[in-house]
Amino acid sequence: MRIEVLAGRLAAMCLDNAIVLMPISSSTKLVAVLTGIAVPCLIFGKVVMALPLVLAVLLLLSHPERGQYWRSLVDQIRTPIGMMVIVTLVLWLPSMVISPFPLRSMDAWIRVPLFIGFIVFITAMLSERQKALTFALQALIFSSAVATLFTLSSLTFLPEALSFVRLSGWSPLPYDGFRPPSILKPYASLAVLMIPVLVWGGWSVGGRWWGLAAVVVVGLLACVALTYNRSAMAGLMAIMVIGVGVVMVKLRNATVTSGLFAVVAIAILAMVLWLQSNRTIHVPPEGVTTVLPYWLLDYQRQMIWSLAIDIGMRSPWFGNGINVVNLLPGADLKLPAGDLNVIPAHPHNWLVEVFAETGAVGAFALLISVFMFCLKLASDFLKSGDTAFLAALLVNVGYWGTGLLNTSFWSAWWQISYLLMTAFCLAGRSRINQD
Repeated sequence: MRIEVLAGRLAAMCLDNAIVLMPISSSTKLVAVLTGIAVPCLIFGKVVMALPLVLAVLLLLSHPERGQYWRSLVDQIRTPIGMMVIVTLVLWLPSMVISPFPLRSMDAWIRVPLFIGFIVFITAMLSERQKALTFALQALIFSSAVATLFTLSSLTFLPEALSFVRLSGWSPLPYDGFRPPSILKPYASLAVLMIPVLVWGGWSVGGRWWGLAAVVVVGLLACVALTYNRSAMAGLMAIMVIGVGVVMVKLRNATVTSGLFAVVAIAILAMVLWLQSNRTIHVPPEGVTTVLPYWLLDYQRQMIWSLAIDIGMRSPWFGNGINVVNLLPGADLKLPAGDLNVIPAHPHNWLVEVFAETGAVGAFALLISVFMFCLKLASDFLKSGDTAFLAALLVNVGYWGTGLLNTSFWSAWWQISYLLMTAFCLAGRSRINQD
């Protein structure tokens, strides 16, 4: 029996080496580079971000090995998590009947399976061609360096550059309300998705790439601070807490555990003190009550959540229609002491948003899918010690954590960025577990 096991392992190692050493085509390299640069390209606009992704899709659909990628997609659908995703998508469909804008709802719904299918293709291609994954990670690191340098320059001494790339001419103030910190907040939000991948990817590629990745991580943290992106800060805090917690469980070393616990405690305390000192001036208007302290969570956001839940209760089981909550009656009312609508563009919380739009049934199904996926990633890391699983877990923690405070769940740029970063991590996982 031992001889058979050793023979099996030897065969698997040989297969892995054959896959890694297999030459890759120019189209595979191009797809890897295009997907690697896509997310940082958001800094230059959503259209610029979409261009490399569209080209990558076209190349994948004409790829000689596309049949194998379709089989990989079918295999993933058959997994427990894949089946739960299908169930979730089906349970969202009844909201289409209720939606006052069914075409808008269908457009947002259909993007989800299309994005997931594309990501499964990418993961399958990169996992079978580890050299292609290296190209993708190098492209991500380099393009992130360029985008982060551009962001920091625009936020500090060269706002003209941002004005120029946004087609507003070379001017520090091309129009009233031009505020680089507000415009660049979406890129700062991407820090919670990119930092785990940059750390893991830079370490995996090695050499000078690791040093460049470390510099980019510092730059991204500066972008978060300069844009005053509190939701990204919360996401990074969640990454720290969960990441340290999982690592402590894995290591089971009292000295390391004590040190990591102290670091997390100090970071949380510093964040709380910073919030308290910066928000005490933002007192709620008379007559407005808040559940949480207003310095911890601004009263506007708490009011938005409360009113979005009220809207959701009009149709509590199957919701009011995907991606329409800000267009429903009552959503255009003004918040007290401000010009913001009750629902400005989205409820600034993916769980509240999904509940209001797909009901308790749709929200619960999504919650189950999220928990299943995160538990699977954590379990695989604890069993194998493969840091690719840890990186993927932290990307998910950052995405779902940040989304509890900002960014619409249906935003295409946000969804595809999350899925791409997860794909890079899963493509680099050990081949002992490919589910």
